[in-house]
Amino acid sequence: MQIILREHFKNFERFPVVPILGYPALPALKITTQECLHNFEKHFKVAKYVFQEYEIDSLLTLLDITVEAEMLGAQVNYTTYDAPQIKKHVEEPKHMETEKMKAYIKTVKKLKEFSKNLPVGAYITGPFTAAGQTIGIEKLVKLYYMEPESAKTILEEVTQTVKDYAREIEDAGADYIIVADPTSSLLSLEHFRRFSKPYLKDVIKELEKEAILHICGKSKHLLQDVPETGVVGISIDQNIPLYEASKVLREDFLIFGNYSPANLERDEPNIIRENVKIMLNPVKGMTNIVASTGCDIPAKTPPENIKAFVDTVKNIKRK
Repeated sequence: MQIILREHFKNFERFPVVPILGYPALPALKITTQECLHNFEKHFKVAKYVFQEYEIDSLLTLLDITVEAEMLGAQVNYTTYDAPQIKKHVEEPKHMETEKMKAYIKTVKKLKEFSKNLPVGAYITGPFTAAGQTIGIEKLVKLYYMEPESAKTILEEVTQTVKDYAREIEDAGADYIIVADPTSSLLSLEHFRRFSKPYLKDVIKELEKEAILHICGKSKHLLQDVPETGVVGISIDQNIPLYEASKVLREDFLIFGNYSPANLERDEPNIIRENVKIMLNPVKGMTNIVASTGCDIPAKTPPENIKAFVDTVKNIKRK
């Protein structure tokens, strides 16, 4: 049975809570990032731990915006517990399968087998961000100013890789796709319409499942155009108050957000509880709000801070 996110989340009497959470489980389980992302059994163990330990309202893979870039030839650097980073970009992208890609697909399948009626979300990378990860953002920006046709060629090739990967993620059983596209927040609205939005639309129109667009950074100027990509919701950073986003977007459009991950890492639990209330009180009564974090929660975030966030959200009634 296909899970419709809007219908699923609107039936909650409290606010649903789906933080961008994964890496803080690695030190707790003594599993390194590289081990986790290349071994589907360990990735599943981490995702299952996150769900059971913090009792969040969706099962999720870990967010990693290097997957498609590595499929296109970029080299990836791994630290012990943090999210991977690009070590070396590639001059000419060339699509290939990788062990990490295969592990992600198997992880989604295992999560779906475990999930029962709980939605399983999986991340892919937006084409503009994936292109920047693959050839380097400076080179990509230079191309779209100096050689726009060359930029278009790169973006089309990257988009095809993203689509191919997304199709396999869907086939593995993901109930919804989160398209992580943080680099698009660097674009003006005009350039977003030229160099990001068309490629996002191309990816999303081929998906059979619903998609959420995650754009951290300063993306308020892009909100008006986001629904036109075909997504059913957006995940936003802490610089856009949820109520302000709700005034731009239609009332049936899901808004995930948007506690600061940096503040979640460093603040005391009592401060977190108060700030969660400040975040959600202005949007009480709205059934399209899903409490989340503005971006990925850092690996060193204390478990008690994450629990303070989740538990406080769960104690706030929507009405």
